[in-house]
Amino acid sequence: MPEVTSQTRVFALVGDPVFHSLSPTIQNAAMADLELDGVYVALRAGAEEMVGFMKGLARSGGGGNITLPHKEKAATVLDVSSPAVKRTGACNTFWLRDGKVHGDNTDVEGFSRALEGFLGEPPEGLKVLVLGAGGAARAGLVALMDGGAEEVRLLNRTQDRARVVARRIGGARVRVVDNIRELDGKAFDLVVNTTCLGLQPDDPLPLDLERLKQVGGVMDLVCRRGASPLVEAARELGIRATDGSEMLIQQGAAAFECWWERKPSLRVMRAALERGQRR
Repeated sequence: MPEVTSQTRVFALVGDPVFHSLSPTIQNAAMADLELDGVYVALRAGAEEMVGFMKGLARSGGGGNITLPHKEKAATVLDVSSPAVKRTGACNTFWLRDGKVHGDNTDVEGFSRALEGFLGEPPEGLKVLVLGAGGAARAGLVALMDGGAEEVRLLNRTQDRARVVARRIGGARVRVVDNIRELDGKAFDLVVNTTCLGLQPDDPLPLDLERLKQVGGVMDLVCRRGASPLVEAARELGIRATDGSEMLIQQGAAAFECWWERKPSLRVMRAALERGQRR
């Protein structure tokens, strides 16, 4: 890593938990590749500390990313919000421009790029089950709606929260699952996990896939060292599955462009992620 000086721009991933994150690994590799004077770290923070970190990092000339559980709160801190933030009500990327704190939700673009890479085509006409109703779910729903998904069912522990998200983003094409038994024997082209279940070793599966009659594919947004439990369960059933690695790369690349106004090397970022996952 290049020498850190008083001129070095500081970027951070802010959230709780952050111990598992490989964002510092990929972002520092991308900056080193382009010989940019910056450093990226992870900061564990509660909601109030997150607000201070956002404003302080941005106004010092840096910026960063926001992760669980603060993406919605982060959207209220911004001076200037991107269309993606306005549509989702969530922010995952921030920086300073013209003296104002700007924010974007690069999860939308990251999800869209990663999903199309997984499917080989846009999600047009697909029936999708989305697990969760947080910031990542909002980004995924926007991408699915824009990509032409025919129908999305939204399953979340708190139904009222799911209904708010469904009304805000999906309209008639998004329906909230009132009772998990409604899913028994149903078929979906795609199941997307946007919850954090799978990060901790003792986490339960976000969904027993055997409840469903048929599943075309599983996309788990959890990114960790080794395959997530949901990805492993899907593959054991013969269902093609992918984790959140490519989405992490794609949303990270979009965030990098917001901070530096330059495109990073996806090859370098993927190689750094692979090294990090092997450690």
